[in-house]
Amino acid sequence: DAPDAPDAPDAPDADATGAPDNLQLISVDDQNDVLEAPRYSESVDESDRSELERPLAAVEQIILLARCYYLWASGNPNDELLLQEVNALAQRVLVTEEKSVEHDANDGPMMTANWLTFSCGLWYRCRAEHHRSKTRERAAFQVQSLVDQFNDKKPSASHRLLLVHSAGYPARFHLQREMGMRMMRMGMVSTAHEQFKALRMWPEAIDCLMVAERNVEAKEMVRDLLATSPTPRLWSCLGDLEKEPAHHEKAWELSGNRFARAQRSLGRYHFMKGDLARAVDSFQLALRINPLHSGIWFTMGCAQMKLERYNDALITFSRCLGVEDDHSEAWANLAAVHSALGNFREARNCMNEATRRAYNNWRMWESFLGTCMQLRDIQGCIQALRRLVELDQSARMAEQVLGLLTMAVISDQDGLFDGRTGKAFAAQLNEFFNFLTSKCASEPFYWRFFAELQDALGQHAEALESRLRQSRAAQARLWEMSDPDKFTTQLEGLFRCFEALAESLALPELATVAKIQLQPAAYSVRHAARQLEAKLDTGVQGHAKWQELLESLRSIADDLEARALAVGAIAGAKSTAEA
Repeated sequence: DAPDAPDAPDAPDADATGAPDNLQLISVDDQNDVLEAPRYSESVDESDRSELERPLAAVEQIILLARCYYLWASGNPNDELLLQEVNALAQRVLVTEEKSVEHDANDGPMMTANWLTFSCGLWYRCRAEHHRSKTRERAAFQVQSLVDQFNDKKPSASHRLLLVHSAGYPARFHLQREMGMRMMRMGMVSTAHEQFKALRMWPEAIDCLMVAERNVEAKEMVRDLLATSPTPRLWSCLGDLEKEPAHHEKAWELSGNRFARAQRSLGRYHFMKGDLARAVDSFQLALRINPLHSGIWFTMGCAQMKLERYNDALITFSRCLGVEDDHSEAWANLAAVHSALGNFREARNCMNEATRRAYNNWRMWESFLGTCMQLRDIQGCIQALRRLVELDQSARMAEQVLGLLTMAVISDQDGLFDGRTGKAFAAQLNEFFNFLTSKCASEPFYWRFFAELQDALGQHAEALESRLRQSRAAQARLWEMSDPDKFTTQLEGLFRCFEALAESLALPELATVAKIQLQPAAYSVRHAARQLEAKLDTGVQGHAKWQELLESLRSIADDLEARALAVGAIAGAKSTAEA
């Protein structure tokens, strides 16, 4: 069972303060670092400060409350910017007098212009604070305090009702229901259950029991209620508890085909059972009645994709995004539908939106990479690959993908996504390889493609260094490989690396570097040949090509050693001549 709500923090008595209880954040959590009110800059002069900090008259409070109501009714209550504005307006309403003033003995001393407008300001502040983890508890306890204050003796009924039609303050049972809903969302389901039972809100009470996994108690309550006053919602709750679709069908019939929840539950049931066609039919019936369920649109779209009804899925995911624009998975699925229909440009646009909304999800970037490869969009591919590296998912980069990108740039391919040719992206790809190898230097093919790009850009010294690093990375993992086929593949890759290394050391522009690197390179090749020879001597049943590669490695080592000796002899002759 979920925990009950803790006791509300002690708050000053309303009769003593002359205003409804205004809980402070510090009284709820003494570690809270959120300011209770705005702190004004020293640049604000004294007259402006006094105007901003003065208590408002009742008419002024009503104007601000009217603005709060307009924002709440016309905007999205889940929009954090809107909630910040509502909170700022409510905080301005809650400014009180320094000392209480008594205008009527029946009302007692008052520190605010009107009890009801002040309470309404507290209510709007609660609604604006429930989304923040640091203020959520204060908001829940404040709603409880607003419910309790209906029992206060002061102020008088005449004072409370003076502005009742202007403030828009909810009735007591509305506040009690809101308190129960807030408690349920915070996980205090047992407290919320008792609250709903007191209000005789049986479906909500049953929902609390289901969330708390008190299913036996929930079934008893549902059956007792069905015996006296059956309703579609109760039948649907019983269907959820017993996993019985017949109960949902009963709810649908009892409602005269108007209870959308019954069809939503039926749709989920059929979807989980794999009966996708019936699931789609149920979801369509539910969405005709209430189309504002983005999750149902999404699930129906997934079912249509599995049924290969791509044109229907295109409409469904579009409707889902019309309800919830930030649904990243809906954007990704819409991209998949466009790809299935051959609309790759539209798919790229959808994946771009998906990655914006799920920036840290590597699966989104992997899908974006696949779409960009379909379009031959090199810039998009580089962007996706870089983000995969940033998310520590470089292992998901396929050698074939990186090779195709590198070859497209080196060969200056045309017909690319944005009309440019491959070499236009050489600088971007070079920067990406620098970033990639700074994060992960142990993968040989990273260095191989980097060296090929550097050679194409005329950076021969840098390409030589990349090939040396490729050979070290390849040998670090080659001799531990037990699978013969994989060993052969990696051995061939190492041989090609040594061939390219020997060719680079023969370039005239690298003559100075060759004097230093020829002997170490020859030693590295010779060492690899000895390692392979030792492996063959152990009697390992290997690939027939291993012996050929051994001879080739010996040939490269002999050639490099001969060139190293020649360079050494020439250098020695020059030294003698100079002497």
